[in-house]
Amino acid sequence: MALGHFEKIDGAVAAKDRTTRLAFIAKVYNWLAGALAVMVGFGYLSFKYIQPSPGLYNLFLFGPLGIVIVAMFTAKKKGLNAVLFMAFALLEGGMLGIIAKSYAAAGSMAIFGQAAILTIIVFGGLTAYVHITKKDFSFLGGFLFVGLFLLIGAGIASIFISSNALHLAYSVGGVGIFSLYILYDTSRIIHRAKDDEAVFAAWMLLLDIVNLFLFILRLLDYR
Repeated sequence: MALGHFEKIDGAVAAKDRTTRLAFIAKVYNWLAGALAVMVGFGYLSFKYIQPSPGLYNLFLFGPLGIVIVAMFTAKKKGLNAVLFMAFALLEGGMLGIIAKSYAAAGSMAIFGQAAILTIIVFGGLTAYVHITKKDFSFLGGFLFVGLFLLIGAGIASIFISSNALHLAYSVGGVGIFSLYILYDTSRIIHRAKDDEAVFAAWMLLLDIVNLFLFILRLLDYR
Protein backbone atom coordinates (compact mmCIF):
# COMPACT_ATOMS: atom_id res chain seq x y z
CA MET A 1 0.00 0.00 0.00
CA ALA A 2 1.18 3.51 -0.66
CA LEU A 3 -0.49 6.86 -0.07
CA GLY A 4 1.23 8.72 -2.87
CA HIS A 5 4.40 10.62 -3.60
CA PHE A 6 5.99 13.84 -2.44
CA GLU A 7 5.98 16.54 -5.04
CA LYS A 8 9.32 17.76 -6.32
CA ILE A 9 9.19 21.41 -5.21
CA ASP A 10 11.56 24.26 -4.46
CA GLY A 11 10.19 24.73 -0.95
CA ALA A 12 11.35 21.33 0.27
CA VAL A 13 13.04 21.06 3.66
CA ALA A 14 16.23 20.07 1.81
CA ALA A 15 16.55 23.67 0.62
CA LYS A 16 16.57 25.05 4.18
CA ASP A 17 19.33 25.38 6.77
CA ARG A 18 20.86 22.34 8.47
CA THR A 19 19.11 22.92 11.81
CA THR A 20 15.68 22.99 10.14
CA ARG A 21 16.48 19.87 8.13
CA LEU A 22 17.61 17.92 11.19
CA ALA A 23 14.60 19.08 13.22
CA PHE A 24 12.24 17.91 10.47
CA ILE A 25 13.92 14.50 10.17
CA ALA A 26 13.80 14.09 13.95
CA LYS A 27 10.08 14.92 13.89
CA VAL A 28 9.45 12.29 11.22
CA TYR A 29 11.22 9.56 13.16
CA ASN A 30 9.57 10.63 16.42
CA TRP A 31 6.18 10.17 14.79
CA LEU A 32 7.32 6.84 13.41
CA ALA A 33 8.59 5.71 16.81
CA GLY A 34 5.30 6.75 18.44
CA ALA A 35 3.26 4.80 15.89
CA LEU A 36 5.47 1.74 16.29
CA ALA A 37 5.07 1.96 20.07
CA VAL A 38 1.26 2.06 19.68
CA MET A 39 1.37 -0.82 17.20
CA VAL A 40 3.62 -3.03 19.33
CA GLY A 41 1.78 -2.15 22.55
CA PHE A 42 -1.68 -2.92 21.22
CA GLY A 43 -0.27 -5.91 19.37
CA TYR A 44 0.89 -7.34 22.69
CA LEU A 45 -2.53 -6.74 24.26
CA SER A 46 -4.18 -8.38 21.26
CA PHE A 47 -1.82 -11.34 21.52
CA LYS A 48 -2.37 -11.82 25.25
CA TYR A 49 -6.00 -10.93 25.84
CA ILE A 50 -8.07 -10.71 22.65
CA GLN A 51 -9.83 -13.81 21.39
CA PRO A 52 -10.05 -13.80 17.58
CA SER A 53 -13.50 -13.72 16.01
CA PRO A 54 -14.62 -13.23 12.38
CA GLY A 55 -15.87 -9.71 13.11
CA LEU A 56 -12.71 -8.67 14.91
CA TYR A 57 -10.54 -10.26 12.26
CA ASN A 58 -12.35 -8.29 9.54
CA LEU A 59 -11.96 -5.08 11.54
CA PHE A 60 -8.20 -5.56 11.92
CA LEU A 61 -7.83 -6.70 8.30
CA PHE A 62 -9.99 -4.19 6.45
CA GLY A 63 -9.91 -1.31 8.95
CA PRO A 64 -6.33 -0.25 8.10
CA LEU A 65 -7.14 -0.49 4.39
CA GLY A 66 -10.13 1.79 4.85
CA ILE A 67 -8.01 4.28 6.80
CA VAL A 68 -5.39 4.29 4.05
CA ILE A 69 -8.06 4.99 1.43
CA VAL A 70 -9.34 7.96 3.48
CA ALA A 71 -5.77 9.11 4.10
CA MET A 72 -5.07 9.21 0.36
CA PHE A 73 -7.20 12.36 0.37
CA THR A 74 -6.44 13.72 3.84
CA ALA A 75 -2.90 12.56 4.68
CA LYS A 76 -1.54 16.11 4.67
CA LYS A 77 -4.32 17.73 6.73
CA LYS A 78 -2.86 18.64 10.11
CA GLY A 79 -4.57 17.01 13.07
CA LEU A 80 -6.71 14.60 11.06
CA ASN A 81 -3.65 12.95 9.57
CA ALA A 82 -2.24 12.31 13.06
CA VAL A 83 -5.50 10.73 14.24
CA LEU A 84 -5.69 8.50 11.17
CA PHE A 85 -2.02 7.61 11.50
CA MET A 86 -2.39 6.41 15.07
CA ALA A 87 -5.68 4.64 14.30
CA PHE A 88 -3.90 2.79 11.51
CA ALA A 89 -1.06 1.82 13.86
CA LEU A 90 -3.57 0.62 16.47
CA LEU A 91 -5.50 -1.61 14.06
CA GLU A 92 -2.32 -2.96 12.47
CA GLY A 93 -1.08 -3.82 15.95
CA GLY A 94 -4.29 -5.73 16.63
CA MET A 95 -3.88 -7.69 13.42
CA LEU A 96 -0.24 -8.49 14.11
CA GLY A 97 -1.20 -9.65 17.60
CA ILE A 98 -3.71 -12.11 16.12
CA ILE A 99 -1.11 -13.31 13.61
CA ALA A 100 1.38 -13.81 16.44
CA LYS A 101 -1.24 -15.79 18.37
CA SER A 102 -1.70 -18.13 15.41
CA TYR A 103 2.06 -18.68 15.17
CA ALA A 104 2.27 -19.34 18.90
CA ALA A 105 -0.56 -21.89 18.66
CA ALA A 106 1.32 -23.65 15.86
CA GLY A 107 4.56 -23.70 17.87
CA SER A 108 6.23 -21.37 15.33
CA MET A 109 6.60 -18.22 17.41
CA ALA A 110 10.34 -18.23 16.71
CA ILE A 111 9.62 -17.48 13.05
CA PHE A 112 7.54 -14.44 14.04
CA GLY A 113 10.39 -13.16 16.22
CA GLN A 114 12.98 -13.78 13.51
CA ALA A 115 10.88 -11.83 11.00
CA ALA A 116 10.66 -8.89 13.42
CA ILE A 117 14.42 -8.87 13.99
CA LEU A 118 15.20 -9.11 10.27
CA THR A 119 12.76 -6.27 9.54
CA ILE A 120 14.51 -4.03 12.08
CA ILE A 121 17.92 -4.86 10.61
CA VAL A 122 16.86 -4.31 7.00
CA PHE A 123 14.95 -1.09 7.70
CA GLY A 124 17.67 0.30 9.95
CA GLY A 125 20.42 -0.51 7.48
CA LEU A 126 18.64 0.86 4.40
CA THR A 127 17.33 4.06 5.95
CA ALA A 128 20.74 4.72 7.55
CA TYR A 129 22.43 4.17 4.18
CA VAL A 130 20.30 6.87 2.56
CA HIS A 131 20.92 9.33 5.39
CA ILE A 132 24.67 8.71 5.33
CA THR A 133 25.17 8.79 1.55
CA LYS A 134 22.45 11.43 0.85
CA LYS A 135 21.73 9.61 -2.43
CA ASP A 136 18.53 10.49 -4.24
CA PHE A 137 16.55 7.35 -5.08
CA SER A 138 13.61 9.14 -6.68
CA PHE A 139 14.52 7.43 -9.98
CA LEU A 140 13.03 4.23 -8.50
CA GLY A 141 9.53 5.71 -8.52
CA GLY A 142 8.40 4.35 -11.90
CA PHE A 143 9.89 0.93 -11.31
CA LEU A 144 8.27 0.64 -7.87
CA PHE A 145 4.88 1.73 -9.22
CA VAL A 146 4.95 -1.06 -11.80
CA GLY A 147 6.48 -3.53 -9.34
CA LEU A 148 3.75 -2.88 -6.77
CA PHE A 149 0.99 -3.59 -9.28
CA LEU A 150 2.74 -6.77 -10.42
CA LEU A 151 3.02 -7.78 -6.77
CA ILE A 152 -0.69 -7.18 -6.22
CA GLY A 153 -1.44 -9.25 -9.32
CA ALA A 154 0.76 -12.09 -8.08
CA GLY A 155 -0.97 -11.95 -4.70
CA ILE A 156 -4.40 -12.27 -6.33
CA ALA A 157 -3.15 -15.10 -8.54
CA SER A 158 -1.79 -16.97 -5.51
CA ILE A 159 -5.32 -17.10 -4.07
CA PHE A 160 -6.51 -19.18 -7.00
CA ILE A 161 -3.32 -20.99 -8.00
CA SER A 162 -1.65 -23.38 -5.56
CA SER A 163 2.01 -23.19 -6.53
CA ASN A 164 5.09 -23.30 -4.32
CA ALA A 165 7.07 -21.45 -6.98
CA LEU A 166 4.48 -18.65 -7.14
CA HIS A 167 4.38 -18.45 -3.34
CA LEU A 168 8.17 -18.13 -3.20
CA ALA A 169 8.33 -15.59 -6.03
CA TYR A 170 5.58 -13.51 -4.41
CA SER A 171 7.36 -13.54 -1.04
CA VAL A 172 10.80 -12.71 -2.47
CA GLY A 173 9.30 -10.03 -4.72
CA GLY A 174 7.51 -8.44 -1.76
CA VAL A 175 10.68 -8.30 0.32
CA GLY A 176 12.55 -6.77 -2.63
CA ILE A 177 9.88 -4.20 -3.50
CA PHE A 178 9.43 -2.90 0.03
CA SER A 179 13.16 -2.85 0.69
CA LEU A 180 13.46 -0.56 -2.32
CA TYR A 181 10.50 1.47 -1.06
CA ILE A 182 12.46 2.14 2.14
CA LEU A 183 15.29 3.58 0.04
CA TYR A 184 12.84 5.55 -2.08
CA ASP A 185 10.70 6.97 0.74
CA THR A 186 13.68 7.84 2.94
CA SER A 187 15.20 9.65 -0.02
CA ARG A 188 11.94 11.50 -0.67
CA ILE A 189 11.87 12.61 2.97
CA ILE A 190 15.40 14.00 2.71
CA HIS A 191 15.15 15.62 -0.71
CA ARG A 192 11.48 16.37 -1.43
CA ALA A 193 9.36 16.68 1.72
CA LYS A 194 7.91 19.99 2.94
CA ASP A 195 8.16 20.97 6.59
CA ASP A 196 4.43 20.31 7.21
CA GLU A 197 4.62 16.72 5.95
CA ALA A 198 6.23 14.99 8.94
CA VAL A 199 3.22 12.77 9.69
CA PHE A 200 2.77 11.95 6.01
CA ALA A 201 6.46 11.03 5.79
CA ALA A 202 6.32 8.85 8.91
CA TRP A 203 3.27 7.08 7.50
CA MET A 204 5.20 6.18 4.36
CA LEU A 205 7.93 4.55 6.41
CA LEU A 206 5.44 2.73 8.65
CA LEU A 207 3.72 1.23 5.60
CA ASP A 208 7.10 0.10 4.31
CA ILE A 209 8.00 -1.51 7.64
CA VAL A 210 4.68 -3.34 8.06
CA ASN A 211 4.68 -4.68 4.52
CA LEU A 212 8.34 -5.67 4.69
CA PHE A 213 7.68 -7.55 7.93
CA LEU A 214 4.70 -9.43 6.49
CA PHE A 215 6.65 -10.50 3.41
CA ILE A 216 9.69 -11.56 5.44
CA LEU A 217 7.37 -13.54 7.69
CA ARG A 218 5.79 -15.17 4.65
CA LEU A 219 9.22 -15.99 3.25
CA LEU A 220 10.51 -17.50 6.49
CA ASP A 221 7.33 -19.58 6.72
CA TYR A 222 7.84 -20.96 3.20
CA ARG A 223 7.44 -24.71 3.00
